[in-house]
Amino acid sequence: MKKRELGHKLCLAVCAGAALGLSSACTGAEAPDEPLEALESQSSEIVGGEVAEASPWAVQVFDVRGSTGDFYQCTGTLVAPRWVLTAQHCIADEGETSAVRVGSNTYREGRRIAVDAVEVPSAGVDIALLHLTEDADGPFVQLAPAGPAVNGRDATAYGWGSEGTPLVMAPSLKKATIHIDGRRSDDELLATGVTGSGWSGDSGGPWFVDGLQVAVFSAVSGQDGTNLHATLAGVDVARHRAWIDATLAGGPTVHPSGQVVLHDLSNFSGVSQAFGIGRHNLPDMTIIGDNRASAIRVPAGLRVTAFLHHEFGGEVRVFTSDTDLVAAGFSDTISSIVVSLASDPQLDVVTFYEHANFSGGSVAYGVGSGHFLSGPWDQRVSSVRVPPGFKVTLYDGLWRYSAESRVFTTDVNLAPQSFDDKARSFLIERL
Repeated sequence: MKKRELGHKLCLAVCAGAALGLSSACTGAEAPDEPLEALESQSSEIVGGEVAEASPWAVQVFDVRGSTGDFYQCTGTLVAPRWVLTAQHCIADEGETSAVRVGSNTYREGRRIAVDAVEVPSAGVDIALLHLTEDADGPFVQLAPAGPAVNGRDATAYGWGSEGTPLVMAPSLKKATIHIDGRRSDDELLATGVTGSGWSGDSGGPWFVDGLQVAVFSAVSGQDGTNLHATLAGVDVARHRAWIDATLAGGPTVHPSGQVVLHDLSNFSGVSQAFGIGRHNLPDMTIIGDNRASAIRVPAGLRVTAFLHHEFGGEVRVFTSDTDLVAAGFSDTISSIVVSLASDPQLDVVTFYEHANFSGGSVAYGVGSGHFLSGPWDQRVSSVRVPPGFKVTLYDGLWRYSAESRVFTTDVNLAPQSFDDKARSFLIERL
C-alpha cells in the first residue's frame, strides 16, 4: 500500500507525515521530493516550539531510494536496542527501503542504521515498529503502560518537522507543548497545540507526559505553517502496549512454512501476513490490508485465487508460485483470496474463453457484475466454465439495456446458444 493511500485514510486534513517530510498526501497538493543535499542549504523549524534538549533516543527515519540516496520522512523513538517506534505511513514504499539515524539532535547527523523488517498491528492504525540491522546504543524511551490513556494533560511533542513552505526540515530537533483534549477514535488521541504544533516531518514523533511516551504523532488539521494551535492526532501508545511488548519480545515475524504470504513490497519485504488453506477477505483491519499486496509467496502444491473485490468478486488472478505482483500487473488491488491445494478443482470463479471447448486465452471473474465493452474481451467470448453453485447471465449490451441475454449454470459453448462472440457484459451470482 502506498503512503499516500494510508494518509488519505488517517489524516484529519493535512497528514503530519503523509506529508512524509517532503510531500503532502492529504490536501491533494504535492511538493516535489528533494534530495537531502538540496535541503542542507535551507533552514527551517517546526511551527513554534523551541530547540530541544539533547535527546539521544530521538530517531530520524529515511526512505532509501536506490542510487538517489536517503530522503528524510519522519521522526521516531528508540524503544529497544533494535526497535524504533514511528507512524505506519512513514515506512518505505515500493522501490524503497528504510534507514534511520540515531544519537544526534542535528538533522542528518548521527549513526545510520538500516531497517530490515517492519511490524504493524493492523493496516488501519498509524503506528509501526522498525527492526534495525544493528543494535542502537540508547537510551530508550519509557512507554505509557497499558490502561486508560491520559486526558486533559499537557504533553511535550518532539520532531524535526517543517515550518512554512517550501517544506524543509528543522536543522535541530524541536519540541513544543500541546494539550491532550480527549480521543479522536478508539486508537487515537486528540490534542491542540499550545506553544507550537507538529507538521510535515514530525509524524511518528513522540508525545510525552511525565516522562512517558503516550502517543505517536499521526496527523494535523488546520496547519498552514503558521498556526501554533492546530488540531493534532496521535496514536494511543497505552492501547497498543500489549502489541508493542509482544513484538519486542518475539522479534520480526517468521511465517509458518506451508502458508501463503502476502507482502506489501514487490521484493517480498515490508509488511506481510500469512494465510492457510481457506477463504480470506482482506479488510482494512488485517495486517496486510485491502489493496496493499505487491508480492505473494506460494508454497509448492498450493494455489491462490486472488480477487479484485471483497467477498470473492471482480476480476481474478490465479497464482501457483512466488510472484511479483507489480510485474504481473496486479499490485495493490487484491481484496480477497482463496487458498487451496493446487490439485483441487477450481470452484470459486467463472472463466471466459476466446475459443470453443474452453481453449485459447481466458479471463476469470468472481461474483458480481462486469463488462467487456471497449476492452480486449468485448465480443470475444466463445465458451464459459461455470462451477457448481454459480449462475452466469451474459448480455449483448450493457446489462438491462441489452437486446439479448443468456443464462447458464453449467459449462457451455456459446455457438450452439447463438451467442458466440456476442457477450459485452455479465452478471455472476451464487445460487
